[in-house]
Amino acid sequence: MIQLQINKVSETIRPSSIGELRGYLQRALQPGHVISVLRVNGLEIAEERLGEFEPDAIQTLEVQTALPADLAWESLTETQEWIERICAVLDSIAQDYRLGREHEGASRLVSVVDALQVLVGLLQGIHASLDLDQGTRGRIAVPWQDAESELKLSVEGLVQDLEQGDPERLADRTGYALPRSLGRFRDVLAEISA
Repeated sequence: MIQLQINKVSETIRPSSIGELRGYLQRALQPGHVISVLRVNGLEIAEERLGEFEPDAIQTLEVQTALPADLAWESLTETQEWIERICAVLDSIAQDYRLGREHEGASRLVSVVDALQVLVGLLQGIHASLDLDQGTRGRIAVPWQDAESELKLSVEGLVQDLEQGDPERLADRTGYALPRSLGRFRDVLAEISA
């Protein structure tokens, strides 16, 4: 027996399998909504991890849903802040390379590359989900495409620089090229937020 709460509306359900539970959740979603928060027994998890649980092990299941466009709007400020944090770390990594601390820079760069991959996915989701008027969408179309192209080139260049192991180029890439391309996204997001 699972105490289910969807958007603060509670009920008790008895699914015989996780597949049945997933089906129930999908049918319970309002049209156009997606799961934005999922907590199993008080622990927030990604929706994909629900399959790791047996129905008998779930006492409480809390679900919050939202429209993708609402999630995109809510994430704008946080994404801009995240870009700032990544840029600060990139600057620090560039300093490592400039000061001959290649090992330290390289070890921290691995986590930044992972963060950049997540950021790119987040930016794609924001772009696809934002409900913008035609004027705003038209105004940001070219700057967004330019920022995407520049970021892609910067990341490709970073991979080449890593393969070549050139600390000077890595310092330039992490201290200048990547922050500049990320800054373009930050500026476009700020324009959308305004």
